[in-house]
Amino acid sequence: MPRQRMQPGEHGRITERSDGGKYFATTYVRDTDGRRRRVERSSSKSAEDARRLLQRHLGARRAPMEAQLVNDKTTLAELFERWIEGKVNRGEIKPQTENQYRRVWAKHGDNQLGALRIRELETPRAHSHIQAVAAAAPAQAAYLRLVLREMYALAVRFGVLQINPIAGTAPAKRNRKPVRAVTAEEFAAVRAAVADYTRSRDGKGGPRPGRLLPAFIEVLAATGARPGEVLALRWSDIDLLADPPTVTINGTLLDHGAAGPLHRQDERKHGSPAHTVVLPRFGVEALTELVGQSGLKGPVFATRDGGWVSLANLRRCLRDALPAELSWVTPHSFRRTVGTVVRDAHGPAAAQQQLSHTELATTERHYLQRASHGPDVRAALDKFAGQESGE
Repeated sequence: MPRQRMQPGEHGRITERSDGGKYFATTYVRDTDGRRRRVERSSSKSAEDARRLLQRHLGARRAPMEAQLVNDKTTLAELFERWIEGKVNRGEIKPQTENQYRRVWAKHGDNQLGALRIRELETPRAHSHIQAVAAAAPAQAAYLRLVLREMYALAVRFGVLQINPIAGTAPAKRNRKPVRAVTAEEFAAVRAAVADYTRSRDGKGGPRPGRLLPAFIEVLAATGARPGEVLALRWSDIDLLADPPTVTINGTLLDHGAAGPLHRQDERKHGSPAHTVVLPRFGVEALTELVGQSGLKGPVFATRDGGWVSLANLRRCLRDALPAELSWVTPHSFRRTVGTVVRDAHGPAAAQQQLSHTELATTERHYLQRASHGPDVRAALDKFAGQESGE
């Protein structure tokens, strides 16, 4: 009967020999690529020790992978580049996301872990490093863990590892601040501070600082749109003569350094569909004042030469304009404010619609200030306690 061929991963009989005071254990392995290879281990103690060393090696051995794009000699720095290049080439991430991942890796991964080979980063060390980053920068640690997990998923797909070591790390704990909305009184104070700021150089020559800041604040509060979406508005997206007047949000403005210069992305965050909101009167008034500055062509918020306006510049102007007690207010605060105002007047479902979230849980968790005043339920409680209403 012919000898049965070994299956991939199996090894043959182990033979032992000695030579010059050393002991050798040898066998042949049929690797997962189908090839038969000779494997040997030696010991100066005994033949049995050499056999144990060989058996231990066979238990952890993987087929040689030198020809693979990712193999057991690949460093984490190389793995990161191959992973992110694949994501970009397949169109899975946008340029701004690529830039975010590269910044996180450059700051928290490359120098600290990049020289390690894939097999050399084990779960305990990965966990410790992620938690150390989280102590100073929780958001960055969350991005780093995501990057490492996906990098190692690629290594698993190439067969370098069987288990992703990052799966065993704990997520970075993020202490989220409670959602805070701007009150009506605070909004009046923001308006006054911004108006004073824009008048600060009247009569001194040169452009007024924050020329577009007042209108920017008004449109943020009138729509609940993200700041980048407001700055991406074109006059073709606005219908002030409709009944009711509307704004259609269908893009966002990007300024992400390595991802390219300031430019408009013709789709919303996560590729969400266009979203139309009805303008309140103060929003119509703010946009009407802008008509004379840009002539109903191109960007609504335009530089003096007709280009896009940087959010970083307006954010800096707002920071300079606000007094210390309002320093917590940022352009994004108005999205939370609109969500909270709509929730209080029309319920959480209306707030979700206004902000165009897919899930109500997103609106409630991240954009609505927690209600701290219970409803008037006296009648129900009195009835429960066996008392008549009004007693």
